[in-house]
Amino acid sequence: MAYEIWGDNENESLWFQGLDSRLKSAKVKSIGKRGSNSKLVDSLVVYDRPDIILLFNDQPILVLEKTAEVPTGHNVGQRVARLVRAAEHEIPVLYFLPFDARKHGKHTSVCSINTRLLKAMVRMSEIHNVPVLPVQWPCKKSNGELVNDGTQDNNLAILVSSLLDSFPKKSNKVTRQYENWLEEELERRNEQHPPYRKLPTSAKIEKTSKFLESLSFETKRYSSLLSRSETLIYKMDMSPDKCRREDPYTGTQFIYDYGWLREGPRPFDRNSNLLIHVPKVTMKRWNEANPNDPERKSSNWYLTADGIVLKDGIILIEHKEK
Repeated sequence: MAYEIWGDNENESLWFQGLDSRLKSAKVKSIGKRGSNSKLVDSLVVYDRPDIILLFNDQPILVLEKTAEVPTGHNVGQRVARLVRAAEHEIPVLYFLPFDARKHGKHTSVCSINTRLLKAMVRMSEIHNVPVLPVQWPCKKSNGELVNDGTQDNNLAILVSSLLDSFPKKSNKVTRQYENWLEEELERRNEQHPPYRKLPTSAKIEKTSKFLESLSFETKRYSSLLSRSETLIYKMDMSPDKCRREDPYTGTQFIYDYGWLREGPRPFDRNSNLLIHVPKVTMKRWNEANPNDPERKSSNWYLTADGIVLKDGIILIEHKEK
């Protein structure tokens, strides 16, 4: 009977050990390159490496991600693929992060979480039938600075302990209560900032036929996309010389998929297409910069979208049942 903590960072693994007394004797291991870990751990880092993977007798209990940065602006999708991979394996996910906190710099201010991320995580929980929970890192009301006196971990520790208590069950009274609170919190925040109820200006849903007709190249070879009458188009104005990019864009596609399209656990379980549109980059340049190579994180571009629309063609992505 033994716990194992696989971590991306030793300090975070030691911090995680302190969340429950049962973890003090856990073996701490480092997550290595793909192919150098146990088979289970390797399967969970195919998209990206989470901060913590907790096992008990080689069975997964939870995956945890931690950040001190509020997910706003471009960084909102940066860690999402890690959460999705665990959910696909029906492993509980805890994402410890501030919902509100002060951003420092020349124009310092308190920033609040983009609730499109919360919406997507609620849908991940529903679709994969497993808790996928953002856990709030509190900040001081007086100045928006993060709480770092040890009490910031209290709610997280309660959730971790509840999952250890209920294992091998993947949810329990505590996680269900938290899910109910999260839905109420999501609605409250959307009332405060209504634009987050909708897609951003970089994404829109339109008729598939209309979108294909608007392109400057011949699209007959891509007629398979017409099997779905509507398409969500996620547009990025990357230039050819700066198109070798992954974070946060590859994770953002999952926010739009789960938040607006996904109806089942597989990428093709939706009634509308999801297309990534990069109109300034040719297919040749894109394939040079972002190949679908499992040894590179650029492979994350091909995880859930139905295709990548480029200046002179479309890379169609076929999703097979795994």
